[in-house]
Amino acid sequence: MKTILSFCLILCVTITSAQSHEISTSNSTFSWTGKAAFSSYSLTGKIKVKNGNVVIEGNQIHKFNITMDMKTLNHENSDLEYHLRSKDFFEVNTYTEAKFELTETTRIVNNRALLKGKLTIKDVTKTETFLIYVNQGQSEITFNITIDRTVYGVKFNSPSFFKKLKENAIADEFIIKGKILLK
Repeated sequence: MKTILSFCLILCVTITSAQSHEISTSNSTFSWTGKAAFSSYSLTGKIKVKNGNVVIEGNQIHKFNITMDMKTLNHENSDLEYHLRSKDFFEVNTYTEAKFELTETTRIVNNRALLKGKLTIKDVTKTETFLIYVNQGQSEITFNITIDRTVYGVKFNSPSFFKKLKENAIADEFIIKGKILLK
Protein backbone atom coordinates (compact mmCIF):
# COMPACT_ATOMS: atom_id res chain seq x y z
CA MET A 1 0.00 0.00 0.00
CA LYS A 2 2.88 2.39 0.85
CA THR A 3 4.39 1.73 -2.55
CA ILE A 4 1.15 2.64 -4.35
CA LEU A 5 0.75 5.84 -2.30
CA SER A 6 4.38 6.81 -2.95
CA PHE A 7 3.93 6.22 -6.67
CA CYS A 8 0.72 8.34 -6.73
CA LEU A 9 2.46 11.15 -4.86
CA ILE A 10 5.41 11.16 -7.26
CA LEU A 11 3.04 11.08 -10.23
CA CYS A 12 1.04 14.04 -8.88
CA VAL A 13 4.20 16.09 -8.27
CA THR A 14 5.48 15.27 -11.77
CA ILE A 15 2.19 16.18 -13.46
CA THR A 16 1.78 19.46 -11.58
CA SER A 17 5.36 20.59 -12.34
CA ALA A 18 4.72 20.66 -16.10
CA GLN A 19 3.62 24.08 -17.27
CA SER A 20 1.29 24.46 -20.21
CA HIS A 21 1.42 27.85 -21.91
CA GLU A 22 -0.72 29.36 -24.63
CA ILE A 23 1.14 31.43 -27.18
CA SER A 24 0.22 35.11 -26.96
CA THR A 25 -1.02 35.80 -30.48
CA SER A 26 -1.16 39.56 -29.94
CA ASN A 27 2.38 39.90 -28.56
CA SER A 28 4.27 37.35 -30.65
CA THR A 29 5.96 38.64 -33.81
CA PHE A 30 6.98 36.81 -36.98
CA SER A 31 8.71 38.13 -40.08
CA TRP A 32 9.67 36.40 -43.30
CA THR A 33 12.47 37.25 -45.73
CA GLY A 34 12.74 36.03 -49.30
CA LYS A 35 15.72 36.70 -51.54
CA ALA A 36 16.70 36.78 -55.17
CA ALA A 37 18.70 33.67 -56.09
CA PHE A 38 21.60 35.43 -57.82
CA SER A 39 21.77 38.90 -56.27
CA SER A 40 21.56 40.54 -52.87
CA TYR A 41 17.99 41.75 -53.39
CA SER A 42 15.68 40.68 -50.55
CA LEU A 43 12.20 41.48 -49.26
CA THR A 44 10.75 41.19 -45.77
CA GLY A 45 7.17 41.08 -44.53
CA LYS A 46 5.12 39.84 -41.61
CA ILE A 47 2.75 37.03 -40.72
CA LYS A 48 0.58 36.48 -37.62
CA VAL A 49 0.20 33.58 -35.22
CA LYS A 50 -3.32 32.13 -35.15
CA ASN A 51 -2.83 29.96 -32.04
CA GLY A 52 -0.45 27.64 -30.28
CA ASN A 53 0.67 26.08 -27.05
CA VAL A 54 3.85 24.90 -25.39
CA VAL A 55 4.33 22.47 -22.49
CA ILE A 56 7.59 22.84 -20.57
CA GLU A 57 8.55 20.68 -17.62
CA GLY A 58 11.84 21.65 -15.98
CA ASN A 59 14.33 21.77 -18.84
CA GLN A 60 12.26 19.74 -21.30
CA ILE A 61 9.79 20.82 -23.96
CA HIS A 62 7.09 18.15 -24.26
CA LYS A 63 4.73 19.98 -26.60
CA PHE A 64 5.21 22.82 -29.07
CA ASN A 65 2.35 23.42 -31.48
CA ILE A 66 1.86 26.59 -33.46
CA THR A 67 -0.51 27.61 -36.26
CA MET A 68 0.17 30.54 -38.56
CA ASP A 69 -2.66 32.46 -40.21
CA MET A 70 -1.56 32.46 -43.86
CA LYS A 71 -4.19 35.09 -44.76
CA THR A 72 -2.14 37.59 -42.71
CA LEU A 73 0.95 37.09 -44.92
CA ASN A 74 1.79 40.66 -45.86
CA HIS A 75 4.23 43.07 -47.41
CA GLU A 76 4.17 46.85 -47.79
CA ASN A 77 4.03 46.44 -51.59
CA SER A 78 0.40 45.41 -52.26
CA ASP A 79 1.23 43.86 -55.66
CA LEU A 80 3.87 41.62 -54.10
CA GLU A 81 1.54 40.75 -51.21
CA TYR A 82 -1.17 39.74 -53.71
CA HIS A 83 1.35 37.63 -55.65
CA LEU A 84 2.61 35.85 -52.50
CA ARG A 85 -0.98 35.01 -51.56
CA SER A 86 -1.75 33.69 -55.07
CA LYS A 87 -1.41 30.20 -56.61
CA ASP A 88 2.16 31.03 -57.65
CA PHE A 89 3.20 30.95 -54.00
CA PHE A 90 1.14 30.12 -50.89
CA GLU A 91 -2.50 30.01 -52.18
CA VAL A 92 -3.81 31.47 -48.92
CA ASN A 93 -7.48 31.26 -49.93
CA THR A 94 -7.11 27.47 -50.20
CA TYR A 95 -4.41 26.85 -47.58
CA THR A 96 -5.34 29.23 -44.79
CA GLU A 97 -2.96 27.80 -42.18
CA ALA A 98 0.61 26.60 -41.80
CA LYS A 99 1.41 24.45 -38.75
CA PHE A 100 4.30 23.08 -36.74
CA GLU A 101 3.85 20.22 -34.26
CA LEU A 102 6.66 18.89 -32.07
CA THR A 103 7.09 15.13 -32.47
CA GLU A 104 9.90 14.49 -29.98
CA THR A 105 10.45 15.76 -26.45
CA THR A 106 13.55 17.96 -26.40
CA ARG A 107 15.87 19.32 -23.71
CA ILE A 108 16.66 22.98 -23.13
CA VAL A 109 20.44 23.29 -22.72
CA ASN A 110 22.08 26.70 -22.22
CA ASN A 111 18.76 28.36 -23.16
CA ARG A 112 18.68 26.50 -26.50
CA ALA A 113 16.62 23.61 -27.80
CA LEU A 114 16.35 21.72 -31.07
CA LEU A 115 12.72 21.21 -32.02
CA LYS A 116 12.01 18.23 -34.25
CA GLY A 117 8.54 18.04 -35.64
CA LYS A 118 6.13 18.14 -38.54
CA LEU A 119 5.82 21.36 -40.52
CA THR A 120 2.79 21.64 -42.81
CA ILE A 121 2.59 24.25 -45.57
CA LYS A 122 0.01 23.95 -48.39
CA ASP A 123 -1.11 20.55 -46.99
CA VAL A 124 2.43 19.18 -47.49
CA THR A 125 3.95 17.86 -44.26
CA LYS A 126 7.69 17.36 -43.78
CA THR A 127 9.87 16.66 -40.76
CA GLU A 128 11.97 19.70 -39.85
CA THR A 129 14.44 20.48 -37.07
CA PHE A 130 14.74 24.05 -35.79
CA LEU A 131 17.01 25.69 -33.22
CA ILE A 132 15.17 27.95 -30.77
CA TYR A 133 16.28 30.09 -27.85
CA VAL A 134 14.34 30.01 -24.57
CA ASN A 135 14.83 32.85 -22.06
CA GLN A 136 15.65 32.09 -18.43
CA GLY A 137 12.05 32.47 -17.23
CA GLN A 138 10.76 30.29 -20.10
CA SER A 139 8.26 32.97 -21.12
CA GLU A 140 9.90 33.99 -24.40
CA ILE A 141 11.16 31.92 -27.32
CA THR A 142 13.10 33.38 -30.25
CA PHE A 143 14.27 31.80 -33.49
CA ASN A 144 15.72 32.51 -36.93
CA ILE A 145 15.08 29.52 -39.20
CA THR A 146 15.49 28.73 -42.88
CA ILE A 147 12.91 26.75 -44.83
CA ASP A 148 13.13 25.36 -48.37
CA ARG A 149 9.87 26.47 -49.97
CA THR A 150 10.16 24.05 -52.90
CA VAL A 151 9.63 20.93 -50.75
CA TYR A 152 6.22 22.38 -49.87
CA GLY A 153 5.22 22.86 -53.51
CA VAL A 154 6.14 26.57 -53.75
CA LYS A 155 8.28 26.46 -56.91
CA PHE A 156 7.58 29.80 -58.62
CA ASN A 157 10.80 31.09 -60.27
CA SER A 158 12.93 28.53 -58.42
CA PRO A 159 16.39 28.09 -59.97
CA SER A 160 16.17 24.41 -58.98
CA PHE A 161 13.22 23.90 -61.35
CA PHE A 162 13.64 26.69 -63.94
CA LYS A 163 17.32 26.70 -64.96
CA LYS A 164 17.29 29.73 -67.35
CA LEU A 165 15.72 32.39 -65.10
CA LYS A 166 18.88 34.36 -64.21
CA GLU A 167 17.88 37.74 -62.67
CA ASN A 168 14.24 36.70 -62.09
CA ALA A 169 15.13 33.63 -60.02
CA ILE A 170 13.98 33.55 -56.39
CA ALA A 171 16.02 31.60 -53.85
CA ASP A 172 14.49 28.31 -52.79
CA GLU A 173 15.02 29.08 -49.12
CA PHE A 174 13.29 31.77 -47.11
CA ILE A 175 13.83 32.88 -43.52
CA ILE A 176 11.29 33.03 -40.72
CA LYS A 177 12.38 35.06 -37.72
CA GLY A 178 10.29 35.47 -34.64
CA LYS A 179 9.65 36.06 -30.99
CA ILE A 180 7.01 33.96 -29.24
CA LEU A 181 5.64 35.19 -25.93
CA LEU A 182 3.99 32.64 -23.68
CA LYS A 183 1.02 33.39 -21.40
